[in-house]
Amino acid sequence: MSRYGVEGFSDEELEYYSRQMVLREMGLNGQRRLKEKRACVVGLGGLGSIISTQIASMGIGHLRIVDRDIVEISNLQRQHLYGVDVIGLPKVEAAANRLRRLNPFIEIEPQPISLNPMTVERILEGVDVVLDGLDRMAPRYVLNRACLKLGIPYIYGAAITNVGNTSTIIPGETACLECFQGGLDDASLPTCAVVGVNPSIVNIIASIQVSEALRILLGRRPNLANILLFCDLDSMTFERISLMRAERCPACGGVSPQPPQPFEEVEEICGREGRRVFIVNPREERRLNMEKLEHVLASMGFNIYKRGELGITFTAPKGFRGSILKSGVSILEGIGDRDEALRLSHKIIDENLDSIKNKHLI
Repeated sequence: MSRYGVEGFSDEELEYYSRQMVLREMGLNGQRRLKEKRACVVGLGGLGSIISTQIASMGIGHLRIVDRDIVEISNLQRQHLYGVDVIGLPKVEAAANRLRRLNPFIEIEPQPISLNPMTVERILEGVDVVLDGLDRMAPRYVLNRACLKLGIPYIYGAAITNVGNTSTIIPGETACLECFQGGLDDASLPTCAVVGVNPSIVNIIASIQVSEALRILLGRRPNLANILLFCDLDSMTFERISLMRAERCPACGGVSPQPPQPFEEVEEICGREGRRVFIVNPREERRLNMEKLEHVLASMGFNIYKRGELGITFTAPKGFRGSILKSGVSILEGIGDRDEALRLSHKIIDENLDSIKNKHLI
């Protein structure tokens, strides 16, 4: 069996994609074009885990996956990219390992970082399309504005309870996210931890997002340009809502732009089992040494629950637990308040960096 069967594809690749290449809109040329493209999935929760599985198996050449969280047992009901064996690992690490086994013919680039105004442009560097797997509006607004600035198509999606919606945003051509869903405050919006989410709606919305991304990557017109598709499983209805660019949209309307979403070093997110959970975002991305980090955590009296290449989850008495990602993002559960979370995160990371510096001085 030859290594390369047809113009850059191995015989194994041709067999892998054989049921896809017979599609009229794909063919060998379409598969080759897809192999040359780069996509970014931001958020690897319910939507993102489905999106990344589908777009990886379809043969995108380079897939960048971005998330700042770890796998929790409560994720597994709808985030089918993961299993109980990877609970405690960073989502990007667990996802990258699974996707590489699913399709060894593509490049997977995991990024365990927080999307915010300080990181977003680096996250999007060099990609051809961005798919939204986020669960909050604040980072979506940051993503929307960065895509407008960089001219990158952005496929928005959201799902909760039994409903979901999605739209494709083409910078300079269609309504942007803030044209039709601007000014929303996450504090006033329901979350899946409170009201729940049906895995079926997650799969439907994610699949439509991937379909739109494929059309863009193959040079075809997306179906949801200036259209918001709303799906309701209770009534089993799909509605197409026409959109227009808002003349005075603060993101794309040509008026004096409002300041971007502020950088939040400490965020409080939905608690697990009634406990407070804080995420501490570093002002600059770190590249922590996992071996040294494990020693630092052990010296502080923490028990290592799960160690990966991109993060470590640890536990302590009285229900406290936490995770430190290689980028310096800290997730701390069961801690008292924001200030305490910030102090502990800085202490762990500073000791990690000091231990590395001391090693270099020996």
